[in-house]
Amino acid sequence: MKIGFIGAGKVGCTFGKYLKKNGFDVVGYYSRSFESAQKGAKEIEGIAFESLQELLDLTQLIFITTPDDAIKKVADEISEYYNIKKGQIFVHMSGALSSKELVSLKQKGAYIYSLHPLQSFADIKSALESLCFTVFTIEGDKEKIDILKNILEKCGNRFFTITEELKGLYHASACVVSNYLVTLIDYGLKFYEIMGVDKDLAIEAVYPLIKGTIENIKELGTKRALTGPIKRGDVGTIVKHIESLQNFAPELLNLYKILGYETVKLTQEDCENKSILELKKILKEV
Repeated sequence: MKIGFIGAGKVGCTFGKYLKKNGFDVVGYYSRSFESAQKGAKEIEGIAFESLQELLDLTQLIFITTPDDAIKKVADEISEYYNIKKGQIFVHMSGALSSKELVSLKQKGAYIYSLHPLQSFADIKSALESLCFTVFTIEGDKEKIDILKNILEKCGNRFFTITEELKGLYHASACVVSNYLVTLIDYGLKFYEIMGVDKDLAIEAVYPLIKGTIENIKELGTKRALTGPIKRGDVGTIVKHIESLQNFAPELLNLYKILGYETVKLTQEDCENKSILELKKILKEV
């Protein structure tokens, strides 16, 4: 099956090169900027298309790897001004948007999907190295979904499928574990800032804790990876934390209690004792 890409940014160039590396027939790229198309084509020793219609004529599976805001516009433009083959497959790679963005192409007889690799694309080299370990999410029409599944299986990637309605929840989850993790770590570093510790030194100090925790989550899961005073039911230590925050950083106390209460709930799933009940009471007072 011949594969083409519309959009030659980091995601499109990386994934195209990944497919080529795994033996798939990636024909080339079309982009608003011909220079970008040439750059993408060079990565796979393919064609930089000056004509979008030519790409559509030569390929059966087309990935739309433009910015999210442009996906629907591109799909609508193709369905209105270009000829597509009945049964042609169109896939976008947005984590936030569902295949519904491509509905105008479906109305022309195409099959539509969203395929999302759960990783970041800071640069092509590092992203390409990470792709073989990446889990993908597939969403879209049932009829030809096995084609995408087979591609990922041949590449050696694990994947799962979701419905269109769950795409927003899926992306929210990705934001929590990625973006909000950064926010959480920055929140923790504020404690060191108040203590007068240099920020670079603070990051160096906490990094082994962060790395160890992430590794434990991967190996043990969240419940078994949890350590610390709440896990031990150490009420006195939590009380001291709260008193210190009240004295030195009252503006940080509210979030501490919220996070602590959620941690108690995680611990509570395994046991319910006097300490847990006391911690819930202390931390509930937000």
